[in-house]
Amino acid sequence: MNLVFETTVPAPREGVFAFHATPANLPVLLAGWAGFRLLRHDGSVRPGSETWTVQSVAGIVPLAMGFRHGPWEPPARFEEGMIHGPFARFHHRHEFEECPEGTRVRDRIEILLPWWFGAAFSTRRTVGPALRRFFAFRHASLGRLARSGALDLLRREGA
Repeated sequence: MNLVFETTVPAPREGVFAFHATPANLPVLLAGWAGFRLLRHDGSVRPGSETWTVQSVAGIVPLAMGFRHGPWEPPARFEEGMIHGPFARFHHRHEFEECPEGTRVRDRIEILLPWWFGAAFSTRRTVGPALRRFFAFRHASLGRLARSGALDLLRREGA
């Protein structure tokens, strides 16, 4: 399943990219999202670095997920793929594009559950709607951070 999520953030592209390129900012971006926890990271999203998280499902089942970062083209894009977790395939491409309102942030997700979890059918029926809620939350949070000026402050502290 391929999904695309997009939002426009009232902030310069370089700052939005730098904020996303600092894994330590994930708990700030996802503050209030139930069940998320950052386990560890290598300090950046440059090729070969890793970020590990836990996301509880239904509030009771913790899923540990590991991601290895790949292509890195600042300030336009970076990517990661899942190296540990519940998916047969998971690839996430983050894109950052200048626009008159600030920065257009686009998340391209390629995802598939393994056959024993229902493969494409279950991915469409359960994971797709969950990811739509997750990215709506994430993009709303990013917009709030940008409008409050916190995004720029966090970017500078992480640099």
